[in-house]
Amino acid sequence: MPFSELIGQDRALATLRLALGRGTFHHAYLFGGPVGVGKGTAARLLAQAANCQEVGTHTLEPEACGSCPSCRKIAHGTHPDVILLSQERTMAKAGLWEPRGGRVPSKDIVVDQVRDLLYRRLAMKRFEGRRRFVIIDPADAMNHQAQNALLKTLEEPPPDTTLLLIAASPDLLIPTVRSRCARVAFVPLPDEVLVARLSREGRSPEEARVTAALAAGSLGRALALGAKELVAREQAVETVAGLTQEDAAGYVAFARDQGQNREAAREACELVSVWLRDVLATQAAGEAAPLALSDLAARTRTAASSLRPIETLRRLECVREALAALEQNAAPVLALERMLIGWFHGELR
Repeated sequence: MPFSELIGQDRALATLRLALGRGTFHHAYLFGGPVGVGKGTAARLLAQAANCQEVGTHTLEPEACGSCPSCRKIAHGTHPDVILLSQERTMAKAGLWEPRGGRVPSKDIVVDQVRDLLYRRLAMKRFEGRRRFVIIDPADAMNHQAQNALLKTLEEPPPDTTLLLIAASPDLLIPTVRSRCARVAFVPLPDEVLVARLSREGRSPEEARVTAALAAGSLGRALALGAKELVAREQAVETVAGLTQEDAAGYVAFARDQGQNREAAREACELVSVWLRDVLATQAAGEAAPLALSDLAARTRTAASSLRPIETLRRLECVREALAALEQNAAPVLALERMLIGWFHGELR
């Protein structure tokens, strides 16, 4: 897979192509951006292009062939000079790591992994590649002790070695880690890019538009959302759209049903946000307004006529606050309850 197939990330890829073309790499890069926009794929493609046995690294358009032994090993995660470090429970499930003392694997990347898997491998010479890569994904899963342990490598990196830290929330990394990495920003993909890709996957125009709106710029999330999940989410929006100030039990039920986990709560908030933007569009342009959620047109028109635009904007701000709270590890049910209380009873402080 060449770099050109990684859609919507031209600026990030320009940085990587420049390093490949010059044959000079920073000792550490921090790939930051939303989940599902290509950060992990870019890391793999960079490692392939730097070690491809068919294409040199000093070309104007360096691309991995994808088919030589080196490229195939990197694609399968078996290249001896490409070290992969992920969450403890993920590596334990794959049989790549055994937590000490027989304890239950953590959802974090822990200090023992950095010391046992990273230090040991980096102490060895390169086996066969031109350049060694360490891919830490997700880097923002490293706990504080693991990040401090990584600093030793960031401050004194071995020769011909590049660390690639992949993070959806780079600010969760400690400042001393962030400051030692060259930042490469990956951006959310525009809805039209997602719609085009989903259409090629066989989605109907309406389903593609709704999926793109819910995916919040993430191709990975868009491809994972099926028709069944979309119907469930639209039903959830219709439920919340019908709530009234007196329906306290409805607040609780919605928060409980949609807050079963952080991702479900985030998706519910994203789709409610899309619906509120439809309400605003209807308030501005009437029935001629194009709607992202056309299946909810009747509910949208009702809300547009019963709410003042300033109230719609205030509710939209409550949704954004709930999304921000979820990013900061707030309890999903409480974040949704707070959002709805803010809708009907003013901003809750």
